[in-house]
Amino acid sequence: MGDNAIAGTSWVVQELGGVVTTDPKPQLAFDEDGRVTGTTGVNRVMGRYEVADGLLTVADAATTRMAGPPEAMEQEQRLLGLFDAPQAFVVTGDRLEVGDGETLALLVRPREG
Repeated sequence: MGDNAIAGTSWVVQELGGVVTTDPKPQLAFDEDGRVTGTTGVNRVMGRYEVADGLLTVADAATTRMAGPPEAMEQEQRLLGLFDAPQAFVVTGDRLEVGDGETLALLVRPREG
């Protein structure tokens, strides 16, 4: 896992598909053991992740099933859509960009405090 720059990190999702996320903002945490957990803003999400050849792959993603406002549910679908296929990603300082060429998601490290 030498190329796994996201192991042991947590992120707040700032944008999905070029659209700024609404509050409560989705959050994702990538554990050292290959598990991803977090929230879509409405539901909790969990699954496994793997980094190989510069691609992030999320598998076995599952969520709780609570309903929220239509815009929150649309945001949730855009976030979960990231898990449909392996995605290129780049970590630059406090930013994690997911997507190849066109940024599909922009995540930032949570602010302390």
